[in-house]
Amino acid sequence: FEEEFAAYCGTRYAIGTDSGLSALFLSLLALHVGPGDEVIAPANTFIATILAILHAGATPVLVDVDPTTYQLDPELAAAALTEHTKAIVPVHLYGHPADMAAIMHVAEHAGVPVLEDACQAHGARLAGRRVGSFGAAAAFSFYPSKNLGAYGDGGIVVTNDDELADAVRMLRNY
Repeated sequence: FEEEFAAYCGTRYAIGTDSGLSALFLSLLALHVGPGDEVIAPANTFIATILAILHAGATPVLVDVDPTTYQLDPELAAAALTEHTKAIVPVHLYGHPADMAAIMHVAEHAGVPVLEDACQAHGARLAGRRVGSFGAAAAFSFYPSKNLGAYGDGGIVVTNDDELADAVRMLRNY
């Protein structure tokens, strides 16, 4: 399933987890996010996005959304950057992709990774690519009410980064 899901998303790796929350949390740990760090996220999101940031010991920096798309506003994300910013977490809420070109531009300029919260966006496309294939990593949820639900709970991290994939594989065991 991991290999097939990675191919479906257009990434090299997919690492199964017990939930979407764990996929987010383990990705943040693999990105070396921790106490004293800030993580930019949209104010309009499910609580698990913020819980993962808090569980990693970091401070969520909530940024307002674009009033037309209801997705993370890239200009406001850029304005929220500080020397403590360690990651940006756009959320593809309800299957609607965030403006990844603009968000990736902001992140690259700031030198911070992007962790896509794609927990509600299985199969969504943007510019001919599946969500989850833009950032350093992406998290998906298989909670029964999601686009692709499991019998119970489940999650997965997708990435093209060898070291990040290895770190998530190690961290998921404990």
